[in-house]
Amino acid sequence: MKKQLLTATACLVLAGLAPLASAEVPVTLKAGAGYWFFDREINDMEPEDTATPYVGAEWAFNDNWAAEVMFADEETDFDDGGPDVDVTLWSLGVNYYAGSYIGESLRLRPYATLSAGEIKFDVDNDFDTVETTVNGGMGVRWMLGRRVGLDVGARAVYSLDESETDLLALAGLSFYLGKVDPDPVAEPAPEPTPEPAPVAKVASIKLKVNFDFDKTVVKEQYFSDLQELANFLKRFSDLHVDVEGHTDSVGTDAYNQDLSQRRAQAVVDVLVNEYGISAGRLQPKGYGESQPVASNDSKEGRAENRRVMATLEVNYTE
Repeated sequence: MKKQLLTATACLVLAGLAPLASAEVPVTLKAGAGYWFFDREINDMEPEDTATPYVGAEWAFNDNWAAEVMFADEETDFDDGGPDVDVTLWSLGVNYYAGSYIGESLRLRPYATLSAGEIKFDVDNDFDTVETTVNGGMGVRWMLGRRVGLDVGARAVYSLDESETDLLALAGLSFYLGKVDPDPVAEPAPEPTPEPAPVAKVASIKLKVNFDFDKTVVKEQYFSDLQELANFLKRFSDLHVDVEGHTDSVGTDAYNQDLSQRRAQAVVDVLVNEYGISAGRLQPKGYGESQPVASNDSKEGRAENRRVMATLEVNYTE
């Protein structure tokens, strides 16, 4: 019996691996263990339920349908003693799977099976009986990898000759030799696109530099803002800008007018000396205390009013 099972396994393996020299083939090889639950008598004796090894192979027609051949062979006893009996089953049929052969690991593929074949009971070589069977069942394949799966299922084996139904539960491993990667999707050829028309855009920048009380020194914290303004002016080389100086309300109008002018000039000097902007493009203008942006009644408001401002906006196309 075990020699027969090894021979059948070798044949299935060779049949599956031979075509692989040229390409993948949609063959699944299967092997595992089953368990018979008998519901019959043979010469008025009931065979004991028993475990059995099995092997099988499938040929997939597409993602859902596959032809299957299966073979199982094992010895058992009778419930009330007597000789041993060798139970052999083979079947040929079809399986229907839910889900595709192509996919990632750890997915389930439920299936239903329907087949026909023969079951043979060989009683200690004294006599044997061969019956034609129709088999149906269900199961599930858990894909442990893209090719390897764990199969669990059960089949009812109905004898057309004896009108008896036995049950065979199965658990084993399957290895799929076919394609497991989806077909590449062809990228559509890009349609020619017309040259884009120039797009009108607006660029703008604002500068604000605050000063300490009665001071005209540009603090270092504003140098990065002045660098941005300088870059803007270098990008748009035909622009001119008014640099507007302001003060708070402390002091006389005349003094604050002069202070605001000196503050505007201090910012112009940094742009010219530090960042290379032409002095002819920069116009310092002092407005004294005439244009506050906050209340001069508070310390915070006066600090906001001690400032130099510059605002630029330009329309351009690219």
